[in-house]
Amino acid sequence: MPFPIKASSHGKSWQFTAPIAGPSLLEFLQSQEIPIRSSCMGKGVCHQCRVRVTKGLAAVSGADKKFFSESHLKQGWRLSCQVRPKAAIEVEFPQLYLLQEDLTLLRQPVGEWWLALDAGTTGLELAAVDDEGPWCQIKAVNRQITMGADVMTRLEYAQKQGAEPLRKRLFQQLNRLADLIIKQGDGTPFSGKLWVAGNSVMSSFLANLNIEGLAVSPYEPESLNPEVINTDRFEIHSLPLLHSFVGGDLWAGLFVLWQKGEMNRPGWILTDVGTNSEILFWTGQKLLVSSTPAGPAFEGSNISIGMRAEAGAVINPLFVVESAKWSFGVIQDDVPRGICGSALIQMIDEAVRHGLVASDGEVLKPENLRIQGDLVLSQADVREFQLAKSAIRSGLEMVMRVGEVAPNRLFLAGSFGENLPVDSAYRLGLLPRLEVATLGNSSLAGTIAWGQASSKDRRDFTEWVNQVKTPVELALMDEFQEVFIQNM
Repeated sequence: MPFPIKASSHGKSWQFTAPIAGPSLLEFLQSQEIPIRSSCMGKGVCHQCRVRVTKGLAAVSGADKKFFSESHLKQGWRLSCQVRPKAAIEVEFPQLYLLQEDLTLLRQPVGEWWLALDAGTTGLELAAVDDEGPWCQIKAVNRQITMGADVMTRLEYAQKQGAEPLRKRLFQQLNRLADLIIKQGDGTPFSGKLWVAGNSVMSSFLANLNIEGLAVSPYEPESLNPEVINTDRFEIHSLPLLHSFVGGDLWAGLFVLWQKGEMNRPGWILTDVGTNSEILFWTGQKLLVSSTPAGPAFEGSNISIGMRAEAGAVINPLFVVESAKWSFGVIQDDVPRGICGSALIQMIDEAVRHGLVASDGEVLKPENLRIQGDLVLSQADVREFQLAKSAIRSGLEMVMRVGEVAPNRLFLAGSFGENLPVDSAYRLGLLPRLEVATLGNSSLAGTIAWGQASSKDRRDFTEWVNQVKTPVELALMDEFQEVFIQNM
């Protein structure tokens, strides 16, 4: 028999009718597009989908007992992935993904225009471009995020539910974002062209490619050169992929460096630190191409108090010795709701420097890792950071070994790289001590440049890449595991 489910969070509320008992509360609300945080696909281990049951019954699961204190359980706290409601229930969520769009009108367009898209796993950034350059940009959280926080959980979702729900969600959002830009266009014509750069999974979704090959060994996309795809609204031109998990986003970043003449100054590494950290090393003779799965810790997932760099995220945490408390800022001066990736790095660096955490990652003074209220960095959070840190550093080291040339510069791509606390990253061993330069969103910048380039320039660049690129398969290197353990 159908029964009502009511959910609320930070002043917003939703009312639904559940047709049958069976799915978990998390599964049901995600099917209704409620942006609940969950990075473990309902396994009960990330603890991000916690709710407080304010009315109705919800049995206490084993996962609940492991995570919540007895007093919290009595207050109604549960993991929504463990709750299987059979009758009317009301719940409150302390955290949801913020799904608002951030639109910037740079100027009015001149004549016909087209779109460039940076299709990230967690975020989308769309730019409208005319003959004079970008005239409008919009940022938004990728709404696929409720179907998986990172590339691997999204592939897992696709294996169970099929890729079509993910693809449908993505195109619904693209249509919405395009509508918002068109409203700013003052009637100027949209050509329908959409140039896209993204990681291998996002590019495969947009190019309507089969993603099964990316989910199982040897982890290969259906194609490294997606064909032009026509939809009812868009003519989609996807930038080529460099390798299995090195996508069009790094192709775009590489094109930016090509245009800057950096190929004439070899000995640099380009990396995008993230869930799947992509690495390029230009030695002067070879372009080494690799990637290392770091997990979503730096994007706010798999960290008990983690969140994206959005309103309410703690930034710039500093440990004040005199008071044994933390000083910090909060994005948009909002109520502190969690900690973003750059702040996580800075906080652990501070904790190690002040003896709260040992150099091997053991928490020595857990009572001093409370930022405020319920925002407490745990031992499990520190271990999650260590895994991500070691994956990235080990990947960089192995690629440098293969290169047999000492690199002199490190280019950081992406918004996270732009905000990464470099000194903390040096001290913690996340990055080698090379000269660092940030490129910002080189994926979007490179996609715009690619769309503006002549067909000859695109052809010359593609031929050069194909001549010099050399894949580096970290998983096949015997010493990688040893290096990984050393870098923990």
